[in-house]
Amino acid sequence: MLSIIAVLLCIVLLSIPYGRYSEKEMKPLGTKYQNIALLGVHVISMSNDSIMYNKNMYIEQNSIVAITPDTVLREGYHTINAKGKYVMPGLIDMHAHVFDRTDLAQYLAYGVTTVRNMMGFPMHLRWKQQLAEGKLIGSQLITATPTLNSGDDAGPFHKTIDDAEEAGLAVDNYISAGYDFVKVYDNISATQLDAIEHKAQAKGVQIAGHPPQVSLERFLSSSIVSIEHTEELLQFLDEERTEASIRTLAKEIKASDKAVTLNLVAFNRIYRIAQEGLEYYNHLQEAALNPITKFIGTKQLEIYTKAGPQYKAYTKAKYKAMETLSRLLVEEGVTVLFGTDSGPNFLAAGASVMEELQLLKAAGLSEYEILKSATYSAAEVLGKQELGRIETNALANVLVLNDNPLTGLQTLAQPYMLIANNRYYNETQLVEVKRVGEDKQNTYATLGLFLEHLLFK
Repeated sequence: MLSIIAVLLCIVLLSIPYGRYSEKEMKPLGTKYQNIALLGVHVISMSNDSIMYNKNMYIEQNSIVAITPDTVLREGYHTINAKGKYVMPGLIDMHAHVFDRTDLAQYLAYGVTTVRNMMGFPMHLRWKQQLAEGKLIGSQLITATPTLNSGDDAGPFHKTIDDAEEAGLAVDNYISAGYDFVKVYDNISATQLDAIEHKAQAKGVQIAGHPPQVSLERFLSSSIVSIEHTEELLQFLDEERTEASIRTLAKEIKASDKAVTLNLVAFNRIYRIAQEGLEYYNHLQEAALNPITKFIGTKQLEIYTKAGPQYKAYTKAKYKAMETLSRLLVEEGVTVLFGTDSGPNFLAAGASVMEELQLLKAAGLSEYEILKSATYSAAEVLGKQELGRIETNALANVLVLNDNPLTGLQTLAQPYMLIANNRYYNETQLVEVKRVGEDKQNTYATLGLFLEHLLFK
């Protein structure tokens, strides 16, 4: 009886309009095009750190078809004079939690054209379809399965598995339902990981996530393609977290050919609240957040406003180790990925991108290394060579910037133009996309989506 009531409640909550921009009212933004040419641009392909100056770039439908000297002008294109502007691929956030469908518009407004969602709910499958049909404004969505975990302390939104057989069955069901890859979490056992790997290989899909309950050797020999969060790797260091031990770990990861999603901003939140207290904590709540994720963020972070001297010292040392590990991973040639972990910790979609970019720069990464992690490297790990680069036959997900991002990341905060989804958006139109993104779903509609997941995961 209780389950029937829960299903009925879920149906009622899901039927409540999302907000000012309901699905029926959500009109396409930007300017639809067939063939366009960007004239006089400086092209950053992101396959290397060189710049091709004074080029014309030709786009047909949603594909880059030619890059020529600016002395060559082809007929049959709507031309956009972007002389002196810099062109690079749209950004890819490889670790996000999309709990509100307007997050996808919010991401797009900040130059993120692809989002890898790291905890799948049934709503994400619908949003993928709505994006494909042009009924939803936002970045391309690649979504994990519901998070696979085990044990009594698994999170409420995780899919808790008890044995290897159940693990394999979960992968089978989720991939058949339309999820793109498998997400694993801390308490997955060795036998469960074996079953997940076997089924994922049979289904032809990737695995990403936290280090499971296995040895470092077993973890690094697994088929997990990306390790999520620099923070999660600290468990494999000596107690002092010396630079020598950090470099040794970086070398081992390089030998395993695994990628690491760095993600400094999530723990930086805790570190700064512990150091700065209520002033910084209150400032974070001004971001455009879904009411439910804001409530969750409050529960996650408010305790750190009362941090004492011992915990302040702990967070300072831990964050320094994360910065050092991020830098040494790059120095040792590990493929690093860009991710914000948006959703928890008052991390607003899109807006947290600039924070992560700046923290990576402060950790010692170059502008090129940072931007490569958010474009070319991300596409390589995803196995989607049409993304993350500016070259012939690449997907036309394009950022047009006023200044050179390889010498100043701040230019990404306000793009001159964005091209994605067969539309281009000028600065004024991007402001409107941002406004749509900040008009969050209401509490009841969000509760319905969360309840749906809890009932049917």
